[in-house]
Amino acid sequence: MRRETATETTNDAQAADLTPYEEGSEASASLDPADWGALRAQAHRMLDDMLDATEMIGRQPVWQPIPDPVRQSFHQELPREATPLANVHEEFMTSILPFTARNSHPGFMGWVQGGGTPVGMLAEMLAAGLNANCGGRDQIPLEVERQVAEWMCALFGFPDCATGLFASGTSMANFIAIAVARDARLGRDVRRQGVRQHGESLTAYASAAAHGSISRALDLVGLGSEALRLIPVDQRQRMDLDALAASIAADRAAGLKPFLVVGSAGTVDTGAVDNLAGIAEISAREQLWFHVDGAFGALAMLVPELAPRLKGIERADSLAFDFHKWAQVPYDAGFILVRDGELHKQAFASSSAYLERHERGIAAGATWPCDLGPELSRSFRALKTWFTLKVYGTEAIGSVIRNSCRLARLLESRMAETAALELMATVELNIVCFRYSFKVDGSAASDELSNQLNRQLAIALQEAGAVAPSTTMIGSRIALRAAIVNHRTTRREIDALVDGVLREGRALEQTVQSVERPRPAELRARAWEARLHELDALLQSETSTEKKTEVALRFERATLLARMGQKLDARDEYLKVLVLEPTHRQNLIDLGRLLVDLRRLKAAQLVYSEAVKHYPDNIVCRVNLGAVLLEREDHAGALVQYEAALGIDPEFPQAHGGMYYALAHLGEPDRAAYHQRIAFGQKNLIPNPYRGTSEPIPVLLLVSSTGGNTPIEKLLDDRVFQTYVVVTDFFDTKRPLPDHQLVVNGIGDVDVSEAALAAAEKLQAFTSAPVLNLPAAVRATGRCENARRLQSVPGLIVPRTRMFPHQLLAGSDGAVALLESGFVFPLLLRAPGFHMGQHFVRVDSPVELAAAVNELPGNEVLAIEYLDGHGADGRVRKYRVMMVDQELYPLHLAISNHWKIHYFSADMADCKEHREEDARFLNDMSGVLRAKAMATLEHLKQALGLDYAGVDFGLDQQGNVLLFEANATMIVQEPDEGEKWDYRRPAVASIHAAVHRMFIKHSGAVCA
Repeated sequence: MRRETATETTNDAQAADLTPYEEGSEASASLDPADWGALRAQAHRMLDDMLDATEMIGRQPVWQPIPDPVRQSFHQELPREATPLANVHEEFMTSILPFTARNSHPGFMGWVQGGGTPVGMLAEMLAAGLNANCGGRDQIPLEVERQVAEWMCALFGFPDCATGLFASGTSMANFIAIAVARDARLGRDVRRQGVRQHGESLTAYASAAAHGSISRALDLVGLGSEALRLIPVDQRQRMDLDALAASIAADRAAGLKPFLVVGSAGTVDTGAVDNLAGIAEISAREQLWFHVDGAFGALAMLVPELAPRLKGIERADSLAFDFHKWAQVPYDAGFILVRDGELHKQAFASSSAYLERHERGIAAGATWPCDLGPELSRSFRALKTWFTLKVYGTEAIGSVIRNSCRLARLLESRMAETAALELMATVELNIVCFRYSFKVDGSAASDELSNQLNRQLAIALQEAGAVAPSTTMIGSRIALRAAIVNHRTTRREIDALVDGVLREGRALEQTVQSVERPRPAELRARAWEARLHELDALLQSETSTEKKTEVALRFERATLLARMGQKLDARDEYLKVLVLEPTHRQNLIDLGRLLVDLRRLKAAQLVYSEAVKHYPDNIVCRVNLGAVLLEREDHAGALVQYEAALGIDPEFPQAHGGMYYALAHLGEPDRAAYHQRIAFGQKNLIPNPYRGTSEPIPVLLLVSSTGGNTPIEKLLDDRVFQTYVVVTDFFDTKRPLPDHQLVVNGIGDVDVSEAALAAAEKLQAFTSAPVLNLPAAVRATGRCENARRLQSVPGLIVPRTRMFPHQLLAGSDGAVALLESGFVFPLLLRAPGFHMGQHFVRVDSPVELAAAVNELPGNEVLAIEYLDGHGADGRVRKYRVMMVDQELYPLHLAISNHWKIHYFSADMADCKEHREEDARFLNDMSGVLRAKAMATLEHLKQALGLDYAGVDFGLDQQGNVLLFEANATMIVQEPDEGEKWDYRRPAVASIHAAVHRMFIKHSGAVCA
């Protein structure tokens, strides 16, 4: 062994930044107060404040929204310096106490949560003062826990050999029980070998109304959630025992190994109690572990008239329940009882040196709590439960349970008395599920609309603050759910709930507007076809020789063709009218609109310019021309048109919307924001025209007022879908949504539409329809976020990407900031929110940086690592592949000599060779890209998690995918006219058809 010198020791200490021990230094390291008297005085103030808050709880709102400044105050840096306790207490009183869910409030009925008690609060304070770790050792807190376990064994009829353990709640207690059941079936070796070594496919059974923690527990113990069979329920939401027996028999016949049945004593949705005695019989006959999830209902044993409903619970192999629900113990205090204590211990006990037991001393004792569950560090949960049971006694707690059930019966009787309220499920214990029966034009609203409105109603009540129910699903219908658990709840709160539901329901009913439905399909289609034949006959007759008559007939024919979706024929007819009467105003407007729809923007601009020339005071002509100029990136020209439109009508929303977009792109954010508020504050739910000949499929399309929207609206065929455009960042969620079968999130660019995506996420709470391109998934596709999270995709090379302040990169320290962040030159700079190569530059050296940055608009700049996509022939190839409903579709290949490559700026039109290579890619994507790149795209598709998205990429010479962009903003445009582009049309049509199929499938429609 090498001898260590004094110098080396000193260096090691310095390297570890250690200072030598000094006499008295331990005093400065203690966290005890220097002035115990001052602490005691502050402690009394804190206790008084909490007692005051508890005493006055009913005078406060049940819940109130958290103001943004308060929420933001909890995003501060980690504090390094001390703050006086009084100051932190004051922050608690102003920023925490008022903004909890207040389940202690008598009006809180949303979820099965107890109200807590002052005694429990004081006991929790004592437990914190003791600071006992109740994982083990010979200490009295463990005896307190064992005392509670003995009491519960006596209450539920469990034998003396049973064991009990406190847990965070019934979810954890269910996990413990299922782990014990698994090991009892497979043997203790499963803990070492794992379930795969045993080669048995175990199955478990619970009702369809069982709590979700059962499925999660099976996942956690390694059996998988698919091992759970959800058994149908009867009209009272109880497990169907015949179906249970049949399911067990079917699994045995299939070679599977049933091992567990879970009965519910009070389901989470309706409070139903399964036939526990019947389940016990089946479990005994089939030799299955019988577990009871009694989260709240188990403690009905404390009420003599309710206890018979729990018959059979005494035969359970394990029982999980909470003291923090009906027993009113403060959170958290869950509990698990296991009939066979040895099996319980076998599932969790382990031998470790630091857990060695002795006959004497602190480490004495045979069975510790850590031998019965997964936790070694455990709080003294038993103390507040012990205090509650000792101070109040089970008679008082039973009276609380009895009273909550009586209040539920009272609420049930109010349903029978009130025609506008509908009871949704049998009231078994203390949970009442009901709904407001909405009517539209005197008829019952559809289930979808009723679901929307009842969700809105629940939120309105929560925000009002007097009472707070929640919602749940009974079948496919939304129900208001009142779970009456709190010992403070009285008839006053029940009356307030009924009155509030009626008040808010009637108010919502007044806002519902009936939606005009199209005429039946056959009548409309027949009428259009018949009129078209009439027009053709009239145009061939002598009566059409008069110019005025021919113009009228041809314009009507063009309009009909457009409605029928025959766009090219309609265009030709509009052009004939244009020749006959160049100043026909409506023809100019409709032709321009059709050309925009066909993406012939230059032609549309010419037509709208003619309209404005002849009708300068027509606001529609001005706004339409402005819209085309915006699409063609002529923001200054668009601004002129919108200003003229506002001169005609200062309140016109579309003109204000156009002003917003134009000014935002021209770098005038303050003026832009003013017009944004006016435009979308007035009009944020827009029904698009429906031109179909069949019953439409109603769809919500979510968009952002700030741009960044996917052009997917063009793919929602207006002959199939009735589309309602919702501007999410301005839509008031108190307003009911239109009836709909599908939600399409059209917001694609997170860099410019973060607020709208956040609003879209909130809007999801008000719909039960499928949502395509979940807002949360889109929010994860920002360029910086993609650079971080897609690094692990095999075969994908992701460029380093980071957002910088514009001012920093434009200044003298810009190059240093980039180099310190890992960038090298050349690199790319981009203004956030721009696409198609706009405001996107390459910087080859630090000396070019400031000038390049100053060319870019905005306050921030994206720096992107330059990935050299040049191939062996010196050309750059950029592939675009679309991802639609989990399938990959090639869209195009652009080839150019320039690094900034875009299909429409590449020399594709002039180079037949390039078009032929593009055609090969479209016809044989996997053959061109090869297996490695295709596998990478499959992995990338899964990582993005989007229903509709696109990816732009190159390939390096090793076949790796060079990621340029991946998000939901990709455009699928029709190819230009001309034979040279005919080879592209099938690929585009295939993508459009795939998107259409996706819409149809997820809307639940049979066909369209």
